[in-house]
Amino acid sequence: MDNLTPELFYKSLAAKLVIGMPFKDLATVDSILLRELPPLDDNDARLTLKRLVDVSMGIITPLSEQLTKPLPNAMALVNLKELSTGAYKLLPEGTRLVVSLRGDEPYEDLEILKEVDATMILHDLPFSEEKISRVHAARRLFEYLSDNALDFPVIHHIQFPKGIHSDDLVIKAGTNAGALLVDGLGDGLLLEAPEQDFDFLRNTSFNLLQGCRMRNTKTEYVSCPSCGRTLFDLQEISAKIREKTSHLPGVSIAIMGCIVNGPGEMADADFGYVGGAPGKIDLYVGKTVVKRGIAMEHATDALIQLIKDHGRWVDPPTEE
Repeated sequence: MDNLTPELFYKSLAAKLVIGMPFKDLATVDSILLRELPPLDDNDARLTLKRLVDVSMGIITPLSEQLTKPLPNAMALVNLKELSTGAYKLLPEGTRLVVSLRGDEPYEDLEILKEVDATMILHDLPFSEEKISRVHAARRLFEYLSDNALDFPVIHHIQFPKGIHSDDLVIKAGTNAGALLVDGLGDGLLLEAPEQDFDFLRNTSFNLLQGCRMRNTKTEYVSCPSCGRTLFDLQEISAKIREKTSHLPGVSIAIMGCIVNGPGEMADADFGYVGGAPGKIDLYVGKTVVKRGIAMEHATDALIQLIKDHGRWVDPPTEE
């Protein structure tokens, strides 16, 4: 929040603004972790956070912060020691708890999870840990939760060190969290990197979730690799379609060069743009062809109209 106006802070979370007030949509961050809360006398900053809570965005903050500078309806981040010592009981009754776990704790230490009503678990094995892999520790944790019928949402929390290159961050996030998410192990992702741009972290998180088929926050495109049968310039047409349709979260569009393998490869797409003959395009809804032989110069507009006809179109957002 430092040095950000409320409007810029809300935009960094991909919240929509209406007369300066934040609202959530599909591409808005669900929860944020604040290591420090604003001072009790910083009314403006605390009002900024209250407005996020009011639209059901989760604010997670360490137990010590919530005890000394309580923010109404924020979630307290606790570890196993704070659970076992009962320190969390100093919080007002009804405070939601977020439990941070490494995943390699002795099973007897995890037994206390049966006694608390946690809102979620953060799986957080230190990035510098060399004796055990994050993936192994996470699988061990999920096995324990399953065996004991503990149905807590689990968020993969990765704290990257200072100086990590953005490419390395993406690769590490994919290998450490993506490998688990594609197996259905986990409910979300929380990335921390002190020197990285927040927009980059948010986009990386949502891209990974979309790649794991967990949450579509932007248009999904499917395309063939192109071959000798391709009946149009695949790269050029793909770029034109993306330019006009990239603002449709939850919609998947397939762009296929020919009808030989195209319909099979695009079976999971909502809409299909397929080369049917030289200079002609066939349009599909799901696996069904609905329009044939559209002239190439009119095909992109026809695709957009098809999306509108099926109620999946929204107008592009305008800059405020």
